[in-house]
Formats: sequence, C-alpha cells, structure tokens
Amino acid sequence: MFRTIVGRAVASAAGLQFCATAICLSDKELSKKPKWYQKDVLELETSLKTLGRRGFTDSPTVLSEAFDTLKKFSDFSNVEVQWRLARACVEKSVFSKCVKEKTNLLHEAVEYAKKAFALDLDNHCAGAHKCKGVFKHAIFMYAIALSMLQDIDKKADRTADIIKHFELASEIDSNDAYTCHLLGVVHYRKKNYEEALSLFEKAEKIKEKFSVRNLYYMGLTLQDTGKTKEAIRSYIAAYKLRPSSEYDIMARSQAKAKLLKLNVSKEEYEEGKY
Repeated sequence: MFRTIVGRAVASAAGLQFCATAICLSDKELSKKPKWYQKDVLELETSLKTLGRRGFTDSPTVLSEAFDTLKKFSDFSNVEVQWRLARACVEKSVFSKCVKEKTNLLHEAVEYAKKAFALDLDNHCAGAHKCKGVFKHAIFMYAIALSMLQDIDKKADRTADIIKHFELASEIDSNDAYTCHLLGVVHYRKKNYEEALSLFEKAEKIKEKFSVRNLYYMGLTLQDTGKTKEAIRSYIAAYKLRPSSEYDIMARSQAKAKLLKLNVSKEEYEEGKY
C-alpha cells in the first residue's frame, strides 16, 4: 500500500534529495533495487505506518525517527505524507516543555494540514471511500493543531474555525468517538453546555468508555449545569477506567480531585477500579 505513495529516492550534486512517484513495488521488485533505494523506501514505509496508527505515539524516539524521515519528503505533494507530518508536529508538541517550540510545531502542523486537504485528492488515492478517510485525517489534524494553539494563545479566538473543521471531520466519519469528544470540549470551553453534553453522550454511544477524558468532561458539564449527582457518577466512572494516554492520566487525576472536593467517600470510587 505505502509503496504506491513513494517509490524512489534520487541523489543529486546538491546533496540527497527525495522525490516520489506513484508506482507499486513488490518485495521482489524492491530487492532488485540498490541498497540505498531499499533503505529509503523502507524507512518511509515504516514512518507512514507509525503515523497512520490509531492512538498517540507514546515513544518520543519513534516519533522523532518517523518525523525526520517524513521531513525529507515534505515537498512531495501527497496527502498521505502531509497529514502525517501534521500529526507528527502535533504529537511532538505534546512532548515539548518549551512554549516557543510547542507553538512553532503547532503552527507547522497547521501548514502541513492545510497543504494536505488543499491537494486534489482524486489524483492521489483510488476510490472515493479511501479519499474521504484520508481527507478526514487532514481536517482532523488541522482542527487539533488549532485547538492546541488556542490553549497556548487565548488572545486569538480560533473557535469558529476549530468547530467548523471538527464538524466536517465528524460528517466524513460519523462513527469517530474522538472527534465527537474533541468537538464537545470546544463547546464546553465556550460554555455551550447543552451542545457539549450532547456530544460527550454521543461519543459514549459510539464507543462506550473509550476515554477517561470524555467521562471527566461529561462530569464537568453536568456539574456546571447543576446536576451534581450525575456529575459524581461520571467522575467515578472516569476514575475507575484504565487510562490509555497522558491526557487520560491527567483526566483521571482531575476526576479524583473533583470527587474529593465534593466529599465523596473513597469507598465509592476506590473499590473495583481498573
């Protein structure tokens, strides 16, 4: 699959330059190529796979290696490469402790994502279903990068653009619980509590208990609308659920803090946790 995206690395007098052609190479065909050619294609294939998986890349080393490889192909006008570069920048920003570096990475992610969804998809993938999926990734990464920039720089209100693109991503894939959740978070922060709660509940219907963070935000929304008993149930559910990311770990800790503040007995949430 990935060898239809890139099949050739070319050396020039100015140094190593990478370019791509949409050609298919079988393992047998690849084995006949020069060693440097095989190395470049296999490295890119690995990077595309790494940044195409669901879920956060929890190894900074693996992420950096994939990013460094893809950067060599950053001038290649292919949506598969560009949206993964956007994702790599977003994920690298999470590991960064420097606000300036984090901000620069997120701005870079926005540009890669914009380039990705601006490409003529019909020329880069076969089949409308596949094109929609790839386009959704690009839109999704654009919205996430903007959302994270909003957290850093609150002076510029990017909310309308963020909502627009999360909604577009949700239209393309209505069964993506994470998109519903993130759209809900945006509405929660704008105090659109009814819309936020509806989205958190929709996310749970799509995939029950998929995220500690979704249950925690559901609790926040319920508490802010005066539904304390329901909020406590959501906080307990969030605390008892096994975290699957750094964001989930943080949300679980925040859920426990809420339960302590609401004077909920530890027996109600410590027993039977994951």
